Amino acid sequence: MARNARKARGKPNESGHRAGDPRRSRTIRFSDSEWQLVEDAALRQGIPASQLVRTVMLAAVEERLDRPAEAAITLGHLALIEATYRAVYVLATINREEMLDTERANELDEIVAAARRTMKETMDEGPA
Repeated sequence: MARNARKARGKPNESGHRAGDPRRSRTIRFSDSEWQLVEDAALRQGIPASQLVRTVMLAAVEERLDRPAEAAITLGHLALIEATYRAVYVLATINREEMLDTERANELDEIVAAARRTMKETMDEGPA
């Protein structure tokens, strides 16, 4: 059996797309102002406009629009998170040394405990 024949009979993913079932270009008409709205929304999501249109359209026909949107973290978001973490780490290290030098260890312990609580609460959040 040919490899492509096996793929064509594979299980469909959530959108109904099967492996080996190539996507083809389709024509859909938008006014310039409508397409600008689509492109702006896609840019906010960090995905191409065509992917946004396909995803939203398939969600509409499959009646999944009431489901919460999946969180997408783009490479840009990851880079921003890492840069922010590094900056906070440097500032926290400097501030920690200053607090220890001025005998404010108890205050530092309270800040660390609050940060740990917040991190735990944040990490415990997720799909219910």
